[in-house]
Amino acid sequence: MLAGNQQGVVAVVDDDPRVRESLQDLLASAGIETRLFQSAEEILENNGLETAGCLITDVRMSGIDGCELHRLALAEFPNLPIIFITAHHDEKIHQKALRMGAFAFLHKPFDGEKLLSAVGAALLHIKNVDGKGASYTSSAPGADG
Repeated sequence: MLAGNQQGVVAVVDDDPRVRESLQDLLASAGIETRLFQSAEEILENNGLETAGCLITDVRMSGIDGCELHRLALAEFPNLPIIFITAHHDEKIHQKALRMGAFAFLHKPFDGEKLLSAVGAALLHIKNVDGKGASYTSSAPGADG
């Protein structure tokens, strides 16, 4: 299990309230604080990325989708680890996300321990690069594929 998030909260963006709530419960069981957002627009309007140590986002959402949120987030926060979750098995989107620097890409339903492992690696990564201007690679631990 994870020791807890010392680099801000894990921001969760998913248009399905059941997914948001189950992710919050899972992360809370590991001592990780979360902030939940129902859309990319909501996280952007509420400055939710500013306190995020990691972003978990669904790929397919109405309005701004997960790939566009990824692009917008990295433009402002280039070291932010982003974990994609999706119920749709689209290899082109999977590869595009990884090329764009996704930290991990998990297909729903995913194993909770696999997500916790990816989040743990992401939080460790952000702790190690925070303030150093380093960037991460798409071959980070926890990447599914």
